[in-house]
Amino acid sequence: MTEDKKQLFEAIDAMKEEVFSLGKRLFNTPELGFYEYETGAIAKDWLDQSKIPYVDGISLTGLQATLGEGDYHIALMADMDALLVPIGDQYRPFHSCGHSIQVAVMLAVMRALHASDLLRDKAVKVSLLLTPAEEFIDLERRQALLDEGKIRFFSGKQNMIADGVLDDIDCVLSCHVSGSEHYAFDVGSRLAGFTAKKVIFKGKAAHSGVAAHQGKNAMHAAILLVQALSFLKDQFSKDAGVRLEPILTEGGRQMNVVPETAAVESYLRANTLEDLNRLRETFDRAATHMAGAIGVGVDIIETAGYLPFIQSEALVALLLSNMRAIVLDEQIERGVMSGASGDIGDVGNLLPSVQFGFSGIRGRVHSHTFSIEDPEHVYLDTAKVLLGVIADLVRDPTLRVRNSNFLKDKKQYLRQWLHF
Repeated sequence: MTEDKKQLFEAIDAMKEEVFSLGKRLFNTPELGFYEYETGAIAKDWLDQSKIPYVDGISLTGLQATLGEGDYHIALMADMDALLVPIGDQYRPFHSCGHSIQVAVMLAVMRALHASDLLRDKAVKVSLLLTPAEEFIDLERRQALLDEGKIRFFSGKQNMIADGVLDDIDCVLSCHVSGSEHYAFDVGSRLAGFTAKKVIFKGKAAHSGVAAHQGKNAMHAAILLVQALSFLKDQFSKDAGVRLEPILTEGGRQMNVVPETAAVESYLRANTLEDLNRLRETFDRAATHMAGAIGVGVDIIETAGYLPFIQSEALVALLLSNMRAIVLDEQIERGVMSGASGDIGDVGNLLPSVQFGFSGIRGRVHSHTFSIEDPEHVYLDTAKVLLGVIADLVRDPTLRVRNSNFLKDKKQYLRQWLHF
């Protein structure tokens, strides 16, 4: 282990109790996307105590804190928001995806870097980016924020991309809870991409008992679409990772009236952008033809979700090297293909990026049973992996990766994916 890494690791160990306390405070302050005001206040309090400057109000509730100077710019990304989870007879905000852990880890990393000499007189700077609204939920309130001009897109990272926050970033490091019971870390995992569809069928109301034949039953078209979607999966290979779980969100309000309007909503998920685009076309074709079969009208509304996430192989190699300094090689899982999605996928399509997984939790992810079982591994080991990678990138310029076509790729992304 190099001397600089040894000093950074000692700094993390020395703030152990403070980090644990910070983590508990954040975990107990769950807030939904674009409303993470108390989370931001906790983060700013930590940065103020650490004497680290920052700019807040980024993508509404996010912030950026930067250390060092130079041409090569490393970003540490952490999600801020919580999920809505059923607890008792109500849905409540709860950190069941572990985003509070990410924030605590990255804040600890920034304090350790600031207290060290690692970035002194080096052509490298490191920025913490706390990003709101990763979870694709609470869309009605987000639509209201969009209508008010406070945000442009439903995702915090998508807003940051559009606002130019990433324009001078060269690579991105991030982490996320894995929920594994057998591995300490995972690297090189891939996330599926997704988009959201809402299909509104428009029929004609009539008395369902006396003159049903005079109506056009929109619900019938919706039911046909749900059935058709169950068959569409067979048009894709298993490796495509296609997932369709449609729900009926509208289908009539009175039993004695032929439903005039019906709605089907679904996420469309696939492991690659090619398969996702083919799935989008197939879905639209099915919706159009089911409407035609019943003789009703149809509107198809699409909301851009997140792109598939493919990690930087060069950065994955650095992660592996630094994980092996902390755990045995057999405790590291590689190349997991996850059906989950995240807006880190959008970032990864533009910049060399990684998001490694860490274990140490108890209960089920995305449920009220989620809790932190091994805080030393969750907070300290995870922070040490990140610090080790940063130290490697600072020490050896040949390890630094960047996308020289970023601005061109960003323009294409905004136009073709976000239709901006």
